Amino acid sequence: MNEFQHFVRQLWDNVSPILACIWAFFFWMMFPDAAYIPAAIAVGIAIGLDLFTKLYALARKNGGYLKAIDKHIIKSDTLWRKTSIKLYSYLVIFILAGLSARVTPLEIVGVGVATFAYSVIFIRELQSNAENLIEAGADWLRPFLSWTKQKEKDIYVQAGIAPEQKNENMEG
Repeated sequence: MNEFQHFVRQLWDNVSPILACIWAFFFWMMFPDAAYIPAAIAVGIAIGLDLFTKLYALARKNGGYLKAIDKHIIKSDTLWRKTSIKLYSYLVIFILAGLSARVTPLEIVGVGVATFAYSVIFIRELQSNAENLIEAGADWLRPFLSWTKQKEKDIYVQAGIAPEQKNENMEG
């Protein structure tokens, strides 16, 4: 058996082909172009930091991480429920942004949808991180938080969405 056949045999034995096909299809949907990957990574890191800064803020406000757990301020089921809602929502938006490039032959449409989606989500995560750090005592971040909120409004205005309309859509 030559080296290549041995490699293929090992790959087949150690990796589920069905799982690999599902994974490949998922990436095909989300990333029609390699340019989407850095944006997805940046948003993923921002989400991770948001979780970390929220835990940090709760620990600071309650005399430490263990005390916050003892007081049931930090609960894994609540934390997971809220985080999973965010993750599932963002995942759906990322898949739709990726698929938008597959729907039309005009590359600009897909790039525009993806840019808007990743930008809005990243700015929202930036705000959430700043809010958590302010809650933890970093009051000097208040001007930065105001700046990010203004940038979010600017994005909505450029997209033709009034700030009041955005709030109604998010709550509804």
